[in-house]
Amino acid sequence: MDEKDDYHYKKNKTVALQGEIGSFSEMAALQYFGSAAEMLSCSSFNQVSETVKQGKADYAILPIENSQTGGINNVHDLLLSENLFAIGEVILKIEHCLIAHQDTKPEQIEKIYSHPQALAQCERYLIKNFSHCQIIPVYDTAGSVKQIKESRELKAAGIASRRAATYYEMNILENSIEDNPSNYTRFLVFYPEILTNKLNNKTSIIFAVVSVPGAIHKCLREFAIRGINLSRLESRPSRMKPWEYIFYMDFENGLQESVTQEALKALREFTTFIKIIGTYQSHSSTLDSAQRHLRELTKNK
Repeated sequence: MDEKDDYHYKKNKTVALQGEIGSFSEMAALQYFGSAAEMLSCSSFNQVSETVKQGKADYAILPIENSQTGGINNVHDLLLSENLFAIGEVILKIEHCLIAHQDTKPEQIEKIYSHPQALAQCERYLIKNFSHCQIIPVYDTAGSVKQIKESRELKAAGIASRRAATYYEMNILENSIEDNPSNYTRFLVFYPEILTNKLNNKTSIIFAVVSVPGAIHKCLREFAIRGINLSRLESRPSRMKPWEYIFYMDFENGLQESVTQEALKALREFTTFIKIIGTYQSHSSTLDSAQRHLRELTKNK
C-alpha cells in the first residue's frame, strides 16, 4: 500500500466479523471503515478467517484483547495457523446493557444470555443482582438479543450494546453494567497479505524461544538496546509440545523501519520461529489521520 490517505482503500469494501448487527465487532468495523462498507456476519472466528480466505470478504476484524479480561485466546490460536495480517487497529470502549422484551421486569428474569467475554466483564454485577438466574454463554452479544427477540423468551435477558437494543427494538433494563467502567477492547483489522506504509508505527509478531537459559531476556534485549518500546507481551501454550510456549508481542515501530528489521534479524538467533502478524498505524495515529482528512475536506469545499 502506498502513502495515499487510507480512506481511499477502505471505501466500499466487504468486512467479515464475528457477530450480528449491533455486536461490538460491527461497531469497531464501522468506526474503522465507515458505513459504506458491507458487513458479513459470521458465527465464529474460524468462519471469519474462512470467509476472507474464500474471497467472500476483503477484510476481517477480530478482537485481540480486552482491558479487563486480557487476550482473546481463540483469536491468538487462529492467528498462529491462518494467513491473516493486521493492517489496522481499533480501540473501542465497551458499555454493556441488560436487554429484554419491552414488558419484561428485572425481577421476572430467569435466564441471561451473552458472549462469554461479556459475561466475564459483568461478573460482579450478575452475582450481586442475578445470582438466582441461569447464565448461558452464546456465540455473540448482539446475537443473544436477537435470539431472545426471535424466541419470544419473556423471562430472559441478554447482555449487549445499546446499538443492539435499538436495532432489535428491545428494552434496556439497565445501562453500563460492566464491572469496570474503563472497559476497552482492542480490535485488529486483517487482510490476506502484509501491507506496508511508511506511516505504520506498530507491529505485531508471534515467536517461540529456544530452550536455553535466559532466552526470553535475550529476545527482549534486542528491542531494548534499539530503543523499541514493547506495548504488549503475552504467552500461550504452543499446543504442539507440553510446557512449550508461544509469545505474542506488539511493539511501537513499523516493519518498514531499518531498526525493526535489525531487531527481527537478531531475534532469529534465540527463537525457533517468528511469524509477522502485521504492521499498521496505531489507533491514535489513525484517529489523527481521520481528523486531518476531515480538515482537508473542509478546506477544499
